[in-house]
Amino acid sequence: MEGYVEHYNNVRLNSAVGYVTPKDMLAGREQEIHAQRDRKLEAARKQRQAIQPRIIKGT
Repeated sequence: MEGYVEHYNNVRLNSAVGYVTPKDMLAGREQEIHAQRDRKLEAARKQRQAIQPRIIKGT
């Protein structure tokens, strides 16, 4: 049971608290985590947009 509680509180992302761990939410890190996620998503979006025209043209 202890292992389950450890995993649930420290590893598993919880949808009820914005897909962060309960530990991170209680530590007040959810805004920092969401900002980091947004930066990564934006970087991936820009990379995909740079590659996409080449895929469509076949080059």
